[in-house]
Amino acid sequence: MWDNFPEPVTITQRSREIIAVNKTAAGFGLKPGIKCSAIGKPEDHRGCLCNKAIDSQKAIGCAYEGSFGRAYDFWVPVAEKPEWILHFSVGRAVQYGALNR
Repeated sequence: MWDNFPEPVTITQRSREIIAVNKTAAGFGLKPGIKCSAIGKPEDHRGCLCNKAIDSQKAIGCAYEGSFGRAYDFWVPVAEKPEWILHFSVGRAVQYGALNR
């Protein structure tokens, strides 16, 4: 469902093990079975809200300054799997001001 989304998308469980990825995430080296926290530098994961979203069973987002300006991260609980999160960003890997309309 998320393969055509231009940003990396993962389904990750509380343990941080990645369950599934879209094509963009695979292109960044993410793959099922690895821990998302093993990608990049430890400080890249400081603002992770995975547990907060799982505990509240509500979608949570945050804004930050990314490579292309303002970017947003989202953690969305998967209703059928209470320990799983759909995690994606908007503005992290793509500059949206120049998108086709």
